[in-house]
Amino acid sequence: MADAVTFSIPDPRDARIAARRARDLERGYSISYKRLTLAFVIEGIVVATSLAGPWLFASIYAGKDPLAFWMMLLAPVAYGVIEFSRVPLAVSIRTQPSKVLRVIAAIGVIGAAAVTVKSISQLGEIMFRPRLTEAVTAQAKLGDAVAAKATLDRQITDADAVVAQRTTQLAEAEKRLKDGNTELGALPPQRCFKVVTTTRDGRHVTGTRCTTDPRMDAMKTSLSNAQRDRREASDRLDAARAERAKLDRGAVDRAASEAAVNYRDAVMRSQLHSFTAMVFFKDPGQVTDKEIHSFLFFFVFIPAIGASLAATLLALTAVERLRDEDSVFIDERAGSFILEPFAAEILRQAREEAGQAAEAALGRGKGRFREEELPEAAPPEQPAAGPQPAAGPQPAPGPHPPPGGLRVVETGR
Repeated sequence: MADAVTFSIPDPRDARIAARRARDLERGYSISYKRLTLAFVIEGIVVATSLAGPWLFASIYAGKDPLAFWMMLLAPVAYGVIEFSRVPLAVSIRTQPSKVLRVIAAIGVIGAAAVTVKSISQLGEIMFRPRLTEAVTAQAKLGDAVAAKATLDRQITDADAVVAQRTTQLAEAEKRLKDGNTELGALPPQRCFKVVTTTRDGRHVTGTRCTTDPRMDAMKTSLSNAQRDRREASDRLDAARAERAKLDRGAVDRAASEAAVNYRDAVMRSQLHSFTAMVFFKDPGQVTDKEIHSFLFFFVFIPAIGASLAATLLALTAVERLRDEDSVFIDERAGSFILEPFAAEILRQAREEAGQAAEAALGRGKGRFREEELPEAAPPEQPAAGPQPAAGPQPAPGPHPPPGGLRVVETGR
C-alpha cells in the first residue's frame, strides 16, 4: 500500500492577503483603503465646491475687470490646496511613531479644518443669499412705499393747513370789506346849501356848496384795500385748493399695498425667515435682521464644522493599530509544509498497528480451526531462508475457510 503526500496550491488572492497582512504586522497598523478613498472623495467635493463659490462671487462682483476677477480667486485656490492636506495629516496622526510629529499633524489638521469651516460657511451663506436678497429688496421697496405714503400724508396735511389758512384769510378779508361797507353806509349823507357870493364888480352870485363827512375819504381807502385783500386771499385759496387736489392717496396706497404683498411673498419663499421665525416663535414677516443673522450664524457655522470633520474622522478611523496578540500569524503554505509530514507519520503508524492487530487475530483464528476440524494435518512447511516480504494487514477469516488453509488478501487504498 502506497502512501502519498499532497500539497495544496494557494490562491493568489490569499497570497496577496497574506503578504499585506505580513506588511501590516511589520509596520504595526493596517489601513482601510475604502474609508481612505471615501475621505479623499469627500475632500475633493469640498474643495471643488469651495472653488466654485468664490468663482461665482468673482463673476458677480468683479464685473468686466479680469484683474479683479483673478485677484478674488487667489485666496480660494490657496485654501483649496490647504484643505487637500487635511486627510494625509489625519492619517499621520495614527501612523507616525513620533509623538512630536503626531502633535504637529494634529495642529495641521485643526488649521486645515478652520479653512474648511470658512469655505463651507461661505457656501452656506450663498445657499440662502438669493432668497434673502429677494426678501431684503422687497423689504426696501416696502419701506420706500411706506415712506412715500408718510410723505404724502405730511404733504396733504400741510396742504389742508394752507387751504384752511387761506380760507380764514379770505373770510377775514370779506369780513373787513363787509365792515367797511357797513361803516361807510353809516356815515351821514352829504349836506348841500345855497351860498351867495359877491364878485369884484359887485354882482351877487348864488351857488350850491355840499359838505361831506371828513371820514369819508379814509373809509373809501380802507374799503378799497379790503377789496384788494379779498381778491388776493381768494386767489391764494384757489391756488392752495389746486395744489391739494394734486395730492391723491389712491396711487400711493396702491403702491404701498403691492409692496407689502411682494414682501410677504418673498418672506414666505425665504427658508431663512421661516427657520428664524420657528426658533423665535414669531411670524416670518416680523423677524428682525438681528434675529436672522443670529440664526444664520448657528445654522451655517455649526454645519460647516461638521462638514470639516467628516473626511478627517474617516481618515482617522481608516487606520487600525494592531495589538501584540494579533502578530501571531501562520501562512497557509507554511502550515502545509509543517503539518502534512506529521499527518503522514500518524497515518503510517496507525496502519502498522492495524496490520499487527489483524495478523494476531488471524493467527488465533487459524489455531482454533486446526484443533477442532483438522487435528491430523501436517505442520506447515518452514519458509525458505532469505528475505521475506513484510506481512501486511490481514482480513479476518470467515466462518467457512477454504480447504487447504487461509489466504490473506491485502487491499490498498
